[in-house]
Parts: sequence; C-alpha cells; structure tokens
Amino acid sequence: MGGTESALAPKYKIKLVDEVGTEQEGKTFDPYKKTRAVVKHGFYGGGAKVRCPSNHGMTAGISAEIIQGIASACSTRECEECEVSLEAVDGFYYCKECSNYKCPTCARKQIGLPVVDDCEGNPIELEAGDILMAWPEVSDNIFIHHVIMFTGGLEHEPEVGVDLNCPPGVEMWSANTIESTALEKGVEFWWYPSKSFFARDRYEKTAKLCASLGEDGCPGVCEIPQPVKVLLHPLRPEFGGPGVDDALLASSIQEAAQKSNKYGYGTFASAATGNIKDLLHLTNYLKESNYPTEAHRAQLYDEIVASWERSPICSSVPIKVWQKYFVQLGPTPEEAVQNILKYMPVLCHQTSPSQLTEILSHHGWVLDDSFEP
Repeated sequence: MGGTESALAPKYKIKLVDEVGTEQEGKTFDPYKKTRAVVKHGFYGGGAKVRCPSNHGMTAGISAEIIQGIASACSTRECEECEVSLEAVDGFYYCKECSNYKCPTCARKQIGLPVVDDCEGNPIELEAGDILMAWPEVSDNIFIHHVIMFTGGLEHEPEVGVDLNCPPGVEMWSANTIESTALEKGVEFWWYPSKSFFARDRYEKTAKLCASLGEDGCPGVCEIPQPVKVLLHPLRPEFGGPGVDDALLASSIQEAAQKSNKYGYGTFASAATGNIKDLLHLTNYLKESNYPTEAHRAQLYDEIVASWERSPICSSVPIKVWQKYFVQLGPTPEEAVQNILKYMPVLCHQTSPSQLTEILSHHGWVLDDSFEP
C-alpha cells in the first residue's frame, strides 16, 4: 500500500497512509522517530481507529454512571491481547460484533500516540481541548467520572517533584484545565479554571491527579491521588485531522466560561436518565443520518445553541467549548453543524461522561488510561 507525502506540519515529514495499524504499514505513528505516518483525513472521520483482530472498529468505554456502574462491577472483562482483567473502574475498548475487549495499553500500542517534544521517555502530548476524566469511584460499585477539559499541554514540574519527595521513577507534570463543579467556582465566572498537577509513574505506567491550584492561588490537594483517563481530540494532524486554530479555541474557551452558569443538579439528573434510556437502546447521539437536509441541520443548530443556556454538569464543558469553536470557525451555521456532527455530536445538557466517551470514540477521539505513549 503506497503513501503520499504531505506538508501538514512543517516541523515533521508526514506520510499519509490508507489505513491504521495494517501489516503493510505497521504502527500509525512511531513517537520516537521524526517521521509521522498518519491516516488520511476523513478515512475514519478524522481520527485513529482501534481495531479488533477481525478488523472491526472498536468502541471506547468506561463504567456508566450509578445503575450501570453497579452492573459493570458484576461483569467480567479481559483484554483479548494481553489477557489482563479489566476492572469496573478501568477504561476499555470493545467490539460489539466479536464481543471481545482490548485494554487501553494494547489499544495505544496499536495506533501509536504523539509524545511531548517527540522525546523518548516523555508522556503523551496533550493539547487544549483534550478531555480528562478523574474520580471514577465514588463508593463501592458506584461510578461517576468527573470530566475536566485541558486548556493547555503538559509541563514537567521537576521542582514540585523534589518538594514532594517523589520516589524514583515518579515525575510531576502540570497542565492548565477548566471544569464545572459544585464544589468550586472561578473568580470571575462559574466555571473553575486551575492548574492541575499529576504524578506520572513511569514504571507502573500510571498517572494520577494529585492537586490543583486555582486562580486565587489557593491549592487543593487530593487526599488520595486519583487515577485519570484522557480522551485525545481527533483534529490533530497526527490523527489525520485538519488541525486546530489555537487562538480561536482559546477564544471559545473564554467566551464559554464567561457565559457559564452554576453547576446544575437537574442537568445531572437528565444525563443520568439518559443512561437508563440507553438500556432501552435510546441515545442522545446526534447521528448525521438523522439530519439529512439543510433544513434539518438548521433546526439542529438552534437546538444546540439553546442547550448552551442550560445549567452545566462536568461533561458540558468540553461539549460547549468545542461546539462554540466550530460555530466561530464557521463560516456558516451549516458548516458549523457539519463539523459538530463530525466531531462533537451530543447535547451538552443531556450527556454523561460514559455516553460522551462511547460516542466520541466513534468520531476519532482516542481513550487512554495513563500518560504513556
């Protein structure tokens, strides 16, 4: 299978390929080499795709909230490649056709992930717009992930690691983030911007949220460091995406935060109800096939914009920001809706973290359960 050269990123020599993870091409991207091989934009909707041995596209998943969390705790999952047991708090990929599972470690080995500064030994390269999920287990068999959005990439914090007396192999990293929570609010608006600190254990291959530093300089420390999962957005050139206008995304984040509302418990109840409906095979998924005409999409545009005024829950933050980004990117509402259907096809007041994970994995977003490449 031949490839074609592209100048998507001037810093790197990039090779476009027809498929991800094939025997002919091997891994999509070797993070330790300067040549990046990426899937052609649009082949998988603008993102890398994890596949089962039968070449079916696999869907990412995390334990669903409340009721389904209890059901997940009673089920047994095992990665079909490495045979590791997947606990209820773990992320996973699954194939509906073959009824098998893949752990995030084996998934990322299949597709390859970019790393910070393309330097061997560094963690994966996170960007503004990526999604962080923490606090997976509230109590025994009750699972509610908390969604936080990255507003900047990872930065190494060696001095913090020294101050905390981190053991050998454990590094401290930080990133700017923003979230909607009932516990904190920002100085100027309801959403809570902060710098989040993570302990990365290179030997155990884990990443845990340890602390945050708010705008007011008041630190918050986790009594127990919390394991995290991340969803990497598919607009990266490495994933075959069109790239992101960083200034426009920053403007969308600021605008969404300034117009943010107080955390909504009623919105949380609506999203939880959506999980119950999913048991009946109903969904909040905005499928492109359900909006075949421009008139349908114009009506959807109005519905999406109206949803931004609803009181948010944690998962509302990345949904609202990315949808505002596509509206600003435009240049018309029609093109904005087409991008929303392609990359963020959910309503921000009806979507739980588990629903968000599953739906976005159909649109090129990549789930990882650590910061390891």
